[in-house]
Amino acid sequence: MSRRYTITLISRLRVPRRCSSSTSISPPSRSWSPRDAFAAATERVRAGTLSPEDAHNLFDELLRQGTPVPERSLNGFLAALTRATSSNACIKDGPALALALFTRGCREEAGPQVAVPTVWTYNILMDCCCRARRPDLGLALFGCILRTGLKIDQITANTLLKCLCYAKRTEEAVYVLLHSMSKLGCVPDAFAYNIVLKSLCV
Repeated sequence: MSRRYTITLISRLRVPRRCSSSTSISPPSRSWSPRDAFAAATERVRAGTLSPEDAHNLFDELLRQGTPVPERSLNGFLAALTRATSSNACIKDGPALALALFTRGCREEAGPQVAVPTVWTYNILMDCCCRARRPDLGLALFGCILRTGLKIDQITANTLLKCLCYAKRTEEAVYVLLHSMSKLGCVPDAFAYNIVLKSLCV
């Protein structure tokens, strides 16, 4: 599965335009470190002080510097955006912003600024799709995982169930829970059952 196909899928999600902000990422020094910059930005997301403009400025600098972001730093930043609450004064739609930034960072024409997505990255992006009310894209990303041959873990399986339930495909979620998870190398846990039971009760 090519990186371009993943980007095409994510680009279907409508994301908010950049907005102006009175705060910004500090100008980089010659020793600009993606790891340090993303660590600082992640803390600002958690503190509710990072705006979409700041986040895009960070990626602008990333693309200018041409230094790949360590996978762990990127995943931590995307996960923080995914969990940003809607009441956050700076970020109104963290999941959509996370998807937009990931797409920017791994465009083929921009060069290898972001590492090839791992199963952890896909887990975060699938969760973003659910939170952004686009479970269909989450299911498409799961197809990317299968085609790339990445090893599926329990979080991936549970997020697949969540995508199916959010997409009103609860019967399929039940089938996956009872019959397919073992084929994926996962044993259904309490979280998996709770996801499906909650959907059945709606």
